[in-house]
Amino acid sequence: MKIKFNWDAGIVLSLVIFIIFIIYISFFFPHVGSQLVSDRYYEEEMKYQEIINEKKNVLKLPDRIKIFILSSGIEILFPPINDDFYGFFTLFRSSSKDLDLTRSFKISKSSKKILFIPKKFLKKGYYKIIIKWKSDRKYFLEEDVFWK
Repeated sequence: MKIKFNWDAGIVLSLVIFIIFIIYISFFFPHVGSQLVSDRYYEEEMKYQEIINEKKNVLKLPDRIKIFILSSGIEILFPPINDDFYGFFTLFRSSSKDLDLTRSFKISKSSKKILFIPKKFLKKGYYKIIIKWKSDRKYFLEEDVFWK
């Protein structure tokens, strides 16, 4: 007995395979564990307009912030601001919450505008560095860095 394969059979077979795929996704995909970027996701989303304004303030600075990857750590060179400023930085590692690092800093107007993160705090891989600081205005910067 010979089975004919025509357009009708092809369409029905494609539809059946698609339905089986959708059922598989609906039963097995929700069980995959996921981790939100932040525990306070919704609170941070409501404050995002403030972050947009802080990013615009960074663009108004006379020079850009420079981030240098050195063998001894990460060096962040701030533009010349004639005020004392303080803030915090976060090294965010998307692969593991345990590798995240948050530290505060304060830089006086008479000192060099350099922030240094020693290599002992860093593991090999990609980080997102988030720097938030305040002098006369609030500033916010985020960039991707790769530590070797």
